[in-house]
This record gives sequence, C-alpha cells and structure tokens, in this order.
Amino acid sequence: MSARPEPLPAFESLDRLAQIEMRPPTSPAGIVGPFYELVRRDGPPLTYRIAQDLLNRRGGPALIVTGLVDTVRFPHGEIDGPIGSLALARCLSLLGADVTIAIDPEARGPVTAILEQAGLTSSITLHVAQFPDAESARTFAQGFDAVIAVEKLGRNAIGGRHLIWGTPVDVGDPFADDYIQGAKERGALTVGVGDNGNEIGFGNIGEAAEPLTPPGVTVDGGFFAATAVDHLLPASISNLGCYAIVAALAILADNADLVLPGGVVRGWTELGLAAGLRSGGVDDPDFQGDDGVPLRYVEAHAELLAGVVHQALLDRPRIAALTGAPV
Repeated sequence: MSARPEPLPAFESLDRLAQIEMRPPTSPAGIVGPFYELVRRDGPPLTYRIAQDLLNRRGGPALIVTGLVDTVRFPHGEIDGPIGSLALARCLSLLGADVTIAIDPEARGPVTAILEQAGLTSSITLHVAQFPDAESARTFAQGFDAVIAVEKLGRNAIGGRHLIWGTPVDVGDPFADDYIQGAKERGALTVGVGDNGNEIGFGNIGEAAEPLTPPGVTVDGGFFAATAVDHLLPASISNLGCYAIVAALAILADNADLVLPGGVVRGWTELGLAAGLRSGGVDDPDFQGDDGVPLRYVEAHAELLAGVVHQALLDRPRIAALTGAPV
C-alpha cells in the first residue's frame, strides 16, 4: 500500500500528544498506545470524533463527572481529573453550554478554590455528589445533553471499584456509573477519559484489554471498569486528554482562546495541590506535578497542544472544509 498524507493531521497530532507517556516507575507503562489502538480501530482521530459530537450539541447543558478520593492516598482528591475537567468546562461554557461539574464531597474545597481563582464561579456550577441512591443519580443525569466522565473510577463486572494496583475503594461517589446510565436512557452523548482502565468508559474495550492488566494485579470481577460510553479517550494522564479535547474543540470552533496556555495549566495545578489535591503515580504526598509528571513538563505539554491549535488555525480553508463554515 502506498503512503499518503493524513486527512486530519492536526487532530492526529492531538491524539498523539494525548498518548505520550511520561510515567514514573511506580506506574504501569506501555499501555496507553495499545488502549488507543483498541478504541480507534478504523476511522478519524478520537479527539476529532469527540469534539465534533460535542459541537453538535453546542449550547446544551453538559455534566462533567470527576474526582478520585481514597482515605489514605487522596483524602481530598487526586489532582488528575479536576484540572482537566475545569479546562473542558471552561471551554464548553465559552461555547454556550450550561456546565455542571459533579465532584466528591471531599474534593469540594480544593475545586472551589480553583474555580474562584480562575473567575469561573459564575459560569460553571459545582455539584457535590451526595445522592441517596442510584435512581436519584440517574434522574439527575437525565437533565443533560452530554455527560463526560474524567478520571472517574468505574464499577467492574461485580460492582467493585479499585485503584491502579487493585486496592479496593469504598469512599467517594458510588453512583458515578449511574450518571452515564441515566444519560444513555435519555439519548445524551456520553464520553469517558481515563488512563489506566479502571475508569468509566473502559467497558468499551475491557475484554480485549485484559492482557494490559497491570502485572501481578488480580481483582474480583476484573480489573477493567465495565461501563461503556459513546466515546472513550485513553490518555497518558486524564487531564492531558481533556486538554487535547479542548484543543480539538478550539480548532473546529476556530477559536484559539478556548485553549489554556501552559502557564495557566501550571497555575491551576499548583493551586489545586496547595489546596489539598494530590498527585497520583508517586508515593510522595507533596509531589509537585500531575500523575508523577513534574509541573514543568505538564506545562510544556499544554504549550504543545496550544501550538498545534495555533498552527492549524493558520489554514482556515482546511478548517472550514471540515465544518462547512464560510472562510
């Protein structure tokens, strides 16, 4: 077969950047690329698909479900998830959506601090997830046109939730999967962003991905989360996956201002860490970074995504051809 140019090069670049692994030795490595191949199969880049479907629902109410808490590791929540969710919520709000972020009660303080510092309290609603039962959670989610789960632990085949090395988790919102189920019942768009396979959305590829279970980990009911979604984006870090989706939305909407500069990403991350969120991927509770990746490289990664957007928007006829908009 002869070589030919990629039809959507900017979005291919965004997908590649979402997959780049910079993991510390304490995290499983070499899994994100295989996850991606299982999800994508044939068809356009994943960031392009997700952004197109989100734009097709432009202006409708959107729910972002995020937050990972654990009594020992993350008593006030993990840094991965909330920062990317805030970036995505900001973007969708600027595109006209009424956006709600649902978080665990334990993470309310840190996430509120970032919202206030970022000046987003008037445009994004923060909902503390304290539903009494699954039916209440499903009913709540049916009020949205899109429901996006970011770094949100999902239930496996027997209803268990666990951390990356198999440690059971019995704190935090137990009904996160039910938001997705409620959204599906309404016909809403569902999206999952995750990085290890135990997050909501990996039901899309769970059986095929079994060989990618972390070495030595055995979990009753299986390692992979069972809930499936319309679109799954496997990323090296879930926050980075959100930044890539925002970049794809910026290209399709022809609006570079939707993207967060690397310095802002770093500032939000620093604020979240100072307020009590912790980095996963490492044992040091005071680590300054995201999932074991130091802040300087998190900032650099965000700048690369912004660079892809900047360069793509220099070719507005190509973008107009994708969207049908006038040049």
